[in-house]
Amino acid sequence: MNKLMGVDFKKLALIDANKLVDSLGSLNCTIQFGCHSYASAGGEYEISRICISSNAENLQRLALVLLACAIGTQRATFLPIDTGGPTKGIQVGSARPSEYDSFRQPKSFTYTPKRKLKRCPWYPWSLTCDGLAELPCFDLSYVPRESLHTLWDGRQDLRKPHIICIYGYPKAFIRLARLLLDYANTDIPPEQIDLEVDGGFRGVSAASYEVRFTRIAD
Repeated sequence: MNKLMGVDFKKLALIDANKLVDSLGSLNCTIQFGCHSYASAGGEYEISRICISSNAENLQRLALVLLACAIGTQRATFLPIDTGGPTKGIQVGSARPSEYDSFRQPKSFTYTPKRKLKRCPWYPWSLTCDGLAELPCFDLSYVPRESLHTLWDGRQDLRKPHIICIYGYPKAFIRLARLLLDYANTDIPPEQIDLEVDGGFRGVSAASYEVRFTRIAD
């Protein structure tokens, strides 16, 4: 598979991600938030989770934007969401590694589809990988120029407009993009994938939300 949705993978390094977003249009997806309690030796604790539900085509759109930021020239871009929910879009921000360090920015991308996919596709590799360089981070932010109400304990009020932020080094973006391209193949089960096992450990970078993707039918 050398081309997807009219974009040549070999030319992604030459594509302005903002122009790519304009050509692909808005995402159509549902994003839900929740807290999940887990028991451990030290007692019970909670982890916040983001669940992104979308069809195969929109998962491909997100993957292409991740790739454009990972191997392109700019640091960030914004992919709007056209559903009526409080989530206004996904901000993708890639760290720009120095050409002299171990996180060197890749110049190209190749893709070979997988035939199988697990419910937790990065486990147990994620336990021993370089979490800083190879795992993405998901966060929540407010929409610029729109008011954001905070609750008394400092949490953001999810009834107000907000955006999802995905950031990390290019290696992490490429790994996530490849996973989404595989998951968008409707012949590959399961119906949902988790970047982390139950309890949330090293499927995403430190201080990240726990993340689940759910593929829905067209």
